[in-house]
Amino acid sequence: MIKLSKTGWNNVIIFAVMGFILLINVVNKKVYSPEGESSDSSASQALAIIDPQQVILTLTIENVVLVERIGRTWRANPANISGQALEQMMMSWQQSTGEVMAQAPEIDRQFSLDVKLDIAGLAEPLQLNVYATEQQLLVFNPQQQQWLALPIEIYGQLFPQEIFAN
Repeated sequence: MIKLSKTGWNNVIIFAVMGFILLINVVNKKVYSPEGESSDSSASQALAIIDPQQVILTLTIENVVLVERIGRTWRANPANISGQALEQMMMSWQQSTGEVMAQAPEIDRQFSLDVKLDIAGLAEPLQLNVYATEQQLLVFNPQQQQWLALPIEIYGQLFPQEIFAN
């Protein structure tokens, strides 16, 4: 057996534990990282409307409806929607993902809903144009010149009927 002092054995144990932790981290990254993540692997990739780490401060729909963050809750003006329904709507904006479209679809741009999202940490608001077709919901980000195609069922979650009630 190797003869080390008590301090020497403590150092050996510390370095062994640190090595084991590094080994676990490397294996964890290989197991849980998406395999087909290269940008040229396919034209249609799943992409979130907004990055999940970003925090929405306000959401404006057609300069008519304003939803703003108040601490951990939300307030809509006009107050047609509140409570759990408003929380679900904002969670849908935060978590919805769609497929990136390779080319722009043929649509009538006068039937779009203009949405403006103020995101924490960004100087300019994120402006989106949302189009509902019979088969899907299309979201255009003019700043990135990017189209997303989402299932049409998401429309009711992003724009609940109560939000436009008079």
